[in-house]
Amino acid sequence: MTTSTLPRKLFQLPFSRAFLLWMGFLAVLLVIGFYAAIQVLLKGLVITNLSDAVPWGLWITIDLSAIALGAGAFTLSAIVYIFGIKRLQPVIRLAVLIGFAGYTSAMVTLLMDIGRPDRFWHPWVFWNVHSVLWEVTMCITIYLLILITEFAPVIVDAKFFDGWTRLRAFGHALHKFTPFLAVLGLVISLLHQSSLGATYGVIKSRPIWFKPSMPIMFVLSAIAAGPAVTVGVAYVLEWILGRRTIPHDVLRIITRFSGVGLLAYGYIKFWDMAAVTYYGSTPGVSKAFSLLQQHTPYTFSFWVGEVILGILVPAILFLVPRFNKNPAAAVVGALSAMIGIIVHRWNVTVGGLFVPLSYSPGTVFELPIGSYTPAPIEWGVAVLVIGYALTVITLAVRFLPLFEKREH
Repeated sequence: MTTSTLPRKLFQLPFSRAFLLWMGFLAVLLVIGFYAAIQVLLKGLVITNLSDAVPWGLWITIDLSAIALGAGAFTLSAIVYIFGIKRLQPVIRLAVLIGFAGYTSAMVTLLMDIGRPDRFWHPWVFWNVHSVLWEVTMCITIYLLILITEFAPVIVDAKFFDGWTRLRAFGHALHKFTPFLAVLGLVISLLHQSSLGATYGVIKSRPIWFKPSMPIMFVLSAIAAGPAVTVGVAYVLEWILGRRTIPHDVLRIITRFSGVGLLAYGYIKFWDMAAVTYYGSTPGVSKAFSLLQQHTPYTFSFWVGEVILGILVPAILFLVPRFNKNPAAAVVGALSAMIGIIVHRWNVTVGGLFVPLSYSPGTVFELPIGSYTPAPIEWGVAVLVIGYALTVITLAVRFLPLFEKREH
């Protein structure tokens, strides 16, 4: 087969009306998003509602959430290849795909948020080893390369590459390194997931952030919610495709794992809140929470968004037998856990910035409390990221053998 016949073969594939309508919808999202992105690149961050007081907002929340929701890739890979639970093997390809979509979505978001996207390469050339964000950048870069290497055998197994025997053989050769990549991916992922929390936890001037539990909270929430998202996507794809993609007993095992993980995360969160607001309360922390309760819906978003929707509801749906066997309940639980992650990242990021920095002791002047509402242009970039992630997953499901293992 010559390369000139490949595009012809690709476009001769049958496309259903529903698929074309869905792709049209995604195209609309991408057009809106690209318009917003071009405006930001041309005019700068001045057209957003970000400010010196609140420099992180919607985009950083999306970035942190996307990385956490893609954590099913390293979590499930570690379970299969490190702990030897081969029964979960059928879900690995889908988990890696979601991880790839999540991590690349985060990178797209960061490209828009850094203000000087032409300097995105600086962390790789000008090493600042004393910066937590530099360590996060390096870890995410390495882990993205690991994801690409893990997913390469799936890509070359596509029918598109039937005539590319050497390329397919190379992809299958890479597959032999999967156990090693799983170990390396686990180490790198734990480093950057915890470092994202440490980015907040080491900032002493922010009383809500400054605590050693932040890295643990970020890691636990990602390990618990990431696999749940993979399960939810698997069930939704099963309904769309009209066939079982992954054995339900495998998905039920993963939901139980996520349920236990969410309870562990909730336990740590409870004692974290108790230690900060009650047992180890300080004037700075008390004042910070008082300001948040007066000027933001922090209390509601914490208890309803993070605790009830993000922990209790999915834990019940994942662990109670009558719900655990119901695919619809698993999807609702995954969506609920996803909302909890997003609300937590928003509360940590924006909530912490709303509290003004302490000025020099003895001065009368006090900075006003921060304020932030995402501008329409910021929502436009958010639409671009969502459209991109959905497009990646859609095209992969349509053209790649995610749910079958072809003979080598």
